[in-house]
Amino acid sequence: MRRKKERSINISIGVLLYIFSSVLLFNACNTSDRDIYIADLKCCNMTDPEGIDIPLLSWKIKSSRPGVEQTTWEIEIASRQDLLKKGKADVWKSGKQISGQQFGIQPEADFKEGSSYFWRVRIWGNNGEATQWSEPACFSIGLLNEASWNAKWITYSNPDQHALPYFRKVFSTDQKKKITKALVYFCGLGAGELYMNGRLVDATRFLDPAQTNYEQYALYSTFDVTGLLENGENVVGVMLGDGWFSQDDAWGGANFSYGEPMLRLQLIISYKDGTQMIVGSDEKWEWTEGPVRKSNIYLGETYDANYEIEGWNKVEYSSEGWQKALVVKENMPPRLLPQLIPPIRKKEVLSAEKIWQDSLGNWIFDFGVNVAGIPLLKVNESNGTKITIRFAEGIDQHKGLDFRSTGWIHHGDIFKDQYICNGKGMEEWSPRFTYHGYRYAELSGVTEKPDRETLKLIVVHSDIEHSGTFECADEQINKLHEMALRTVKSNLHGIPTDCPIREKCGWLGDVHAYVKMANMNFQLENFWHKYLEDIRSGASKEEKSTLFHERYNNTFYFTDKAAGIPYMIAPGKRLCGVASPDWGTVLVQLPWWIYVYYGDQQILEEFYPQMKQWTLYVNSLAKNEERKKLYNRETTSVVYQGLGDWCPPLYESTDPTPVEFTSTAFHYLDAKIMEEAARLLGKKEDEEYFSILQEEIAREMIAIMYDPVNKTFGTQTADAIALDLGLVPDGDENAVSASIVKNMNEKSEGFMHCGIFGLCRIGSMLARHGNAEAAWTMFTKKGEHSFEWMWKSADATTLWETLPINEISRKGALSASYNHPMQAGFDISFFEDIAGIAPDPAGYGFKVIRFQPLFCDYLPWAKASIRSPYGEVISSWKKENDILEWEISIPPNSTGLVTFPFKGEVTVNGNKLEDGDFSRVESAQGVVSYRFPSGNFHIYNHQQ
Repeated sequence: MRRKKERSINISIGVLLYIFSSVLLFNACNTSDRDIYIADLKCCNMTDPEGIDIPLLSWKIKSSRPGVEQTTWEIEIASRQDLLKKGKADVWKSGKQISGQQFGIQPEADFKEGSSYFWRVRIWGNNGEATQWSEPACFSIGLLNEASWNAKWITYSNPDQHALPYFRKVFSTDQKKKITKALVYFCGLGAGELYMNGRLVDATRFLDPAQTNYEQYALYSTFDVTGLLENGENVVGVMLGDGWFSQDDAWGGANFSYGEPMLRLQLIISYKDGTQMIVGSDEKWEWTEGPVRKSNIYLGETYDANYEIEGWNKVEYSSEGWQKALVVKENMPPRLLPQLIPPIRKKEVLSAEKIWQDSLGNWIFDFGVNVAGIPLLKVNESNGTKITIRFAEGIDQHKGLDFRSTGWIHHGDIFKDQYICNGKGMEEWSPRFTYHGYRYAELSGVTEKPDRETLKLIVVHSDIEHSGTFECADEQINKLHEMALRTVKSNLHGIPTDCPIREKCGWLGDVHAYVKMANMNFQLENFWHKYLEDIRSGASKEEKSTLFHERYNNTFYFTDKAAGIPYMIAPGKRLCGVASPDWGTVLVQLPWWIYVYYGDQQILEEFYPQMKQWTLYVNSLAKNEERKKLYNRETTSVVYQGLGDWCPPLYESTDPTPVEFTSTAFHYLDAKIMEEAARLLGKKEDEEYFSILQEEIAREMIAIMYDPVNKTFGTQTADAIALDLGLVPDGDENAVSASIVKNMNEKSEGFMHCGIFGLCRIGSMLARHGNAEAAWTMFTKKGEHSFEWMWKSADATTLWETLPINEISRKGALSASYNHPMQAGFDISFFEDIAGIAPDPAGYGFKVIRFQPLFCDYLPWAKASIRSPYGEVISSWKKENDILEWEISIPPNSTGLVTFPFKGEVTVNGNKLEDGDFSRVESAQGVVSYRFPSGNFHIYNHQQ
């Protein structure tokens, strides 16, 4: 009995221990589930995208726990959501993958075109615990091969060469079957509006798809129209526009057209029983002339409401008299690819701040800010009344529109939109296939005095995610930040344009002047990837002599150009010659800055051949014997071709930065990037070659261009670039920074004198090399020769092509654009040096984040945030008396390198710094930082 009793007691204790341990394990697991979870699942940087090509999966880790790192991930993909939730993934199970990677993950599965998939992910943290499975996300694969298209390119006959068409097609669904999903794959060139059963499928989408090199490829968009279909008869309708595809009126009639407008559309209807029905564009579609009587992406649009056809896109309408569509037999793009960048959208509606009548009786509307947009007209006029709207960025001395900055003289006409009323009551209209850059609109043709409801402005730009925020205590800096953002957004329209009114072109050199600030403010990874493809696909396909512009002597000459070298502009037919070394460098820089800010190493691998070819091409220019003779130089690394530090502000007397400095410096940067890219990709021979090349370039630049006595390369821009690129001899950095300050005081009234390549660097280089006060003074200076002068005296709301920082610059810039993002590069200093957030070379893509505010002595507070690939990064500090309080947030799976602004006492979350587990890191320059894990930290720094 005793033994049995003892055994019973032992069993009871064992059961109790088992229960206790199970409870502990359950609580631990529950704690893990509460403290760490997976969210924000994306595919190709999009949420639940339709019609993609290669799925690249990513997620964010959310946790209130500090020091969280991902050690392992697991993904499941299923053909149906219910299968996924049941744990019966039938497409792909990754199994446990030991990896900290959480973006850019490509599943090893065969996906079927036109099919939808559901996926989920879970991870294991560095504590060994697994999270719960994430909520499911989805994506669908588009049409990736020509054989997958059961649709033809169709167009129409155009007897008057101007009027644009309506297209329609009636079809019937199987009424005995239940529709589970219906997707439309649609490309209208140059642009198209899609309707289903009388409804605009996406009411805010505009000028879709994005512009490309149409001789090489075009993009299609994918729409889920499941909820718009009726059981039985349906009708799909399209309004087709010229866009950039059929542009042959502007530029003085230069033929930049690829052909007549055309469309291709394929609708795939999936039924519950697994069968599908396909409706494709073909010669059975019908068309007729519509109310858009004339349209040009530059010159504007004419719309006659008397040509409107009520109900044309509804089933009950009779299409008697309509003509059959024509099948396109030539000039169609050879490839159709899914559009993975955000579409252009109508973003907001602005009302006029002021309205007045000019001396000619026209009504002038001032919308308060210069933006890219279209007018929204609302009138009640008699039939046949023609209303004209013209656009400008400025007004003249008589308070009428000043058209000089629009560049109309190069296009052959002043830009205008026209609307002809049908007289059926209140009419509301806005153009469909054009847009303009403007602040002021001139309205004529109305019979009654207009008000703020008569004419409004719809802002349009690519619908990029606004991923960064910045604000500080100084209103002038906030104003500059606001102007920079407005200018950049005004120039994102499927491509990065130089200005939204006169050229609308993707000049290569403009982009690398502001790419870093753009990456801090916006999620542009897909957008830049697409633009790189525009550059690559538009490059020459054969070796030939091509026109090249050289600003050094303000001459043009012909040069031999190797196949694959880009032009000055991409995409399109307005090429403007072979890319100069300081413009074409974007082919090397842009993939690199995508890697630095988004962590995408695949972009380096994809474009490595073009990056390498470009760098070797520029090197051949430096060694070209004919060019050396022209300049009477015996150099082997100096590059003399280029446009130079473009558009610096004007002063009475200043020295320009020599073209050979900027072009050679960018050649050095190209070689430097190539060495690093080759190292990352394991290309040892290339790594060694480019290492030697950059050393040769640096050695020659210093020998020829550096003044070792006065510690300067000669100009503010040259010194700023040299500091940024690491061209300054070791130990001279602060002295060169001081030379910038001396030059500012002696040559440019205590302000900067930099074009686009110096302006994007000068603030940071001053701040990082002992002259933060000079940078602060530059950003906050008042009166003439200051940023403030732009809005105080020139009434600027965006950044002009030449910044109007004084009266000389203002007068010289009146005939140039008032909306040029190439000037916005200075904004990077606000994030990286004022707020103190930057990607660190120890782990690009914000795997390692540098926190180092440098302006804490000059303003009381600043704050910024960015949504990095790992999650939200925050730096928010305030200083009062000698005490700095600093909040930083480091997302899970990242770490921070934190440099404290002041020497003195430091506490972190209420504890002394030395009591925490923060390792000390000292850079080669002697800067001391501390490595922080992920988490939220309150830092208290008492200045000595």
